[in-house]
Amino acid sequence: MRLGYEWERFLEPYLSLEQWYIELDAFVNRFPQIMPIRSKIFSVFTYMKPEQVRVVLYGEDPYPRIRSANGVAFWDAEIVSWDDKTNGNSLKNILKALLVHRGLATYETPLSECRRIAAQHGVVSPPELFRLWLNQGVLLVNTALTFSQKEDKKTHFNFWLSFHLALIEALNKRKESPVYILWGKKAQLWEKDILESIDDPAKIIKQGHPTFIHQFLRKNEPTWSPFAEIEAKTQLKWF
Repeated sequence: MRLGYEWERFLEPYLSLEQWYIELDAFVNRFPQIMPIRSKIFSVFTYMKPEQVRVVLYGEDPYPRIRSANGVAFWDAEIVSWDDKTNGNSLKNILKALLVHRGLATYETPLSECRRIAAQHGVVSPPELFRLWLNQGVLLVNTALTFSQKEDKKTHFNFWLSFHLALIEALNKRKESPVYILWGKKAQLWEKDILESIDDPAKIIKQGHPTFIHQFLRKNEPTWSPFAEIEAKTQLKWF
């Protein structure tokens, strides 16, 4: 339950990690069960070095299931194919938004049809999709890196506040700050802190959370997709 050496060096000027790790251990020990498991809390940071981060995609909190939460925001570890049944809506709506962006679906397209279209057009599997994002320097991180139960949400968000303040400041002090994608109201609370040290306010992309189709896509604009702005501003391949 520790960051890698390079990330520790990167964050140390902005966060006293020796003391913070003590607080983290005490915090996690308060809960009978934690998601993701302790060894996976910092998993997303193993996919890239600090200097490789090009985009920070903020979500809310981990999946509330041990088998789903793997330390990477929005990646449901239980789902290996678009045909797999999911307990949540995020992956389904992300797939639909990607297809809408490519002109292969609309807001009204049923999920069953989205799955057929994905197979027909060779859309990569969910694990491959997230690896595609991570390999391009997209840091998929939740506002709270831990979850225990619904009643504890606020407690988890409050604990991770100091970590994210340090992370944002450190990333923005690099020669070039990353693009920030804020999905949902919890993620968008970081906008003010990001703006204190970012070199270009246009690098902040605010959109609805993919759990809610009416927030993530637009019923009155059935061919609109959040990935239009995302691709334009990040210049990355999103599928």
